[in-house]
Amino acid sequence: MKPQLSVVATSRNDEHGGHLLARMQLFVEGLEEQAVRFRLPVELVLVEWNPPADRPPLVDALRWSPNDYFQPRVITVPADVHRTFAHADGLPLFQMIGKNVGIRRSTAPYVLATNIDILFSDELFSFLTPGLKPNAMYRVDRHDVQAELGGPSLPSPAECRALPVIREHRIDGLRYPNGRPPVMRGQNSGPRFGINTAVVELTRVAAAARDRMVLPKLHTSGCGDFTLTSRDVWFGIHGYPEWPAYSWHMDGVALFQAYAAGVEMINLQPPMVAYHLEHGEGSGWTPESSRLFERLDAAGVPYLSTRAYRSLARRLVHGSRGFHPINDGDWGLASREFASVPPGTGKGAAG
Repeated sequence: MKPQLSVVATSRNDEHGGHLLARMQLFVEGLEEQAVRFRLPVELVLVEWNPPADRPPLVDALRWSPNDYFQPRVITVPADVHRTFAHADGLPLFQMIGKNVGIRRSTAPYVLATNIDILFSDELFSFLTPGLKPNAMYRVDRHDVQAELGGPSLPSPAECRALPVIREHRIDGLRYPNGRPPVMRGQNSGPRFGINTAVVELTRVAAAARDRMVLPKLHTSGCGDFTLTSRDVWFGIHGYPEWPAYSWHMDGVALFQAYAAGVEMINLQPPMVAYHLEHGEGSGWTPESSRLFERLDAAGVPYLSTRAYRSLARRLVHGSRGFHPINDGDWGLASREFASVPPGTGKGAAG
């Protein structure tokens, strides 16, 4: 059955953030179960970037149940390709380049770029049926949940979707359903390469008023976890920026590129949401901690400052209309050939 939707994500078997295989297993199982239940043919393109030599590949480490409605494949970008990029020693996975590898090799007319610790609400998945607009980009709120993943068995994706929400990443800023956010560690220690500026501008809507040139209010909060548009639009913008740096703000750049090209920006409303399985502190950004940036600075890994990001966004939206790709024509490592394996039904290992 020809897939109607390609779902693209990238990862590696390195336990990043804690219980990584468990979070990936829930992502795979949740996608398969919903694809079958809603009868939507889905292609999962999972890009395994720079796989560790001492751990099994994802095609063996995870349990898979391919069928007519769920058609997964794992594309492997080997370590020798990873080492050709600057800062490869400090950053084992270039997330946006990995996603571009998958987007470039997707086959469905619509492509959802997401991450391996994401589940979708039933209301959202019901919406992901034929009838999407080809010149539109769809965004949703992200709801963070804390699942117990260290036990003898995993909860089901449905059980995870029913967990209490820690925080909501909305277009109007972060919301904490159970009270005020905790104080962020290190927030009074002074700016560090724009770290405090980045946190303030993401968590305080009033920061937008300080811009000398007004930016459109796009739903950039948590956008790396759910950005859905047609394959034609992805190819028009040449995917995400392929800078050899941490992915901070790069997911938002793609939204401003699409907006500048005249793509309709559609923010779907709750209960159409994406659930994020919370990771360990410091492995990714959370508003309560600056450990991620401390780790990046210590490793000498660059990332796009908020000031540079907003400056680039202003140039995009206030320039000439149309597609103005940042990457060249070889984006997504198009000229390279990678192993692409459709997983079988054999039982793997996850935990």
